[in-house]
Amino acid sequence: MKKLILFAVSILFVSVLAARPVTMQHLISDSKYILATDTLELYDTLGKKINNSTIKISGSNPSADVLVGYMWIKNTTNTEMANVFVRRVVNYEVPGTSNSFCFGVFCYGPMTNVSTFPVTLASGVIDKSFYADYYPDGHGGLSSITYEFFDNVSFGVPVVAKATIEFHISASGVDDNKLVFKGPYPNPASQNATFEYNLPANYNNAQLVIRNMLGVEIDNFTFENRSGKKSIDVSNYASGIYFYTIIVDGKTIQSKKMIVKH
Repeated sequence: MKKLILFAVSILFVSVLAARPVTMQHLISDSKYILATDTLELYDTLGKKINNSTIKISGSNPSADVLVGYMWIKNTTNTEMANVFVRRVVNYEVPGTSNSFCFGVFCYGPMTNVSTFPVTLASGVIDKSFYADYYPDGHGGLSSITYEFFDNVSFGVPVVAKATIEFHISASGVDDNKLVFKGPYPNPASQNATFEYNLPANYNNAQLVIRNMLGVEIDNFTFENRSGKKSIDVSNYASGIYFYTIIVDGKTIQSKKMIVKH
């Protein structure tokens, strides 16, 4: 009789344990995915939390080379996330404009919506590598793009944090004296890296200078035409990070990162 009673009590105890709710890093479920409210936090460059919010980036000259929007992302769990990606969702965009983004050490061209290389977020660390480039290409107006950061592996369920950037160019005219420079594509590159450009109408000399991580100049190209595409051969470059600089009439106009990977 005692054995039967002990058996019945043990069954009841196991049933109670099985009925306990299971929580995982305070993940909150909705109909589509697991919201990362307490798992991934997004911030603007002032340190303000922007999960499910909108950042507004404004300009007044549609021939400006680029508008740039930044987002910082923090893993607030006690677990390393080694498989974080970002997805671009275009809500609406001005016809004729283009945009791209970078996350981690890789940059992705205008045709890419989802990053292909995972970024590792250590516990409690803020990653500041993400930024989005917007190219008005002479067109004024408002474009809205949402960026979703997600990890479908680390917790066995998807976690997602998202925020929106609105790029607004108030003017509609084109100023021929402004430089437009886009690229390189692809980034990372293995054989060739291509840049698109439109130089000021009154320029005298323009150069593209490539430097390595130590700041040593390894290549120098002269722009022979005022606008078009410039493709450079990087097949002989060692894999790694480089910096390209645009110099117009002796003045540094733009300097950004370029990645070579073989």
